[in-house]
Amino acid sequence: MTKVAQACSELLQTYPQSLTVLNVLGAALAGRGQLQQAVQVFDRAIQIQPDDAQAYYNRGVALRDLGQLEEAVDSYNQAIQLKPDYAEAYSNRGVALRDLGQLEAAVDSYDQAIQLKPDYAEACSNRGNALCDLGQLEAAVDSYDQAIQHTVTVAVHFAT
Repeated sequence: MTKVAQACSELLQTYPQSLTVLNVLGAALAGRGQLQQAVQVFDRAIQIQPDDAQAYYNRGVALRDLGQLEEAVDSYNQAIQLKPDYAEAYSNRGVALRDLGQLEAAVDSYDQAIQLKPDYAEACSNRGNALCDLGQLEAAVDSYDQAIQHTVTVAVHFAT
């Protein structure tokens, strides 16, 4: 067990209802490849507070990594329902949809993420991948160009 996971486990003895500690523990477990345990921790957080969009999002990430793509999409959908401006959930839902071969739905999900966060380079790049899979190469290049532009802008901002 990592130091973070150990510290979280100890904190949970005192604060068993702490969503923050549960989300950190779940993320630590997922980072160590203990994905099923991470899902169980996120499920516990959701039982404690069913309107915790972060727990549903984190659960979606772990489920996707487990290859449980439809369940991951369901978790992202729940996170989006609870937090309609959750750009990262839209983007990750797009990744899971692309993995499921639902390319048009994936592009739509990336579009929603980009609409919420116009400088979201990762969503632009992922959108380009899905468009490429669809054979829409010019549109894919445009998405990749947007991703590069956003990345360069961030890099220049941090360099100055």
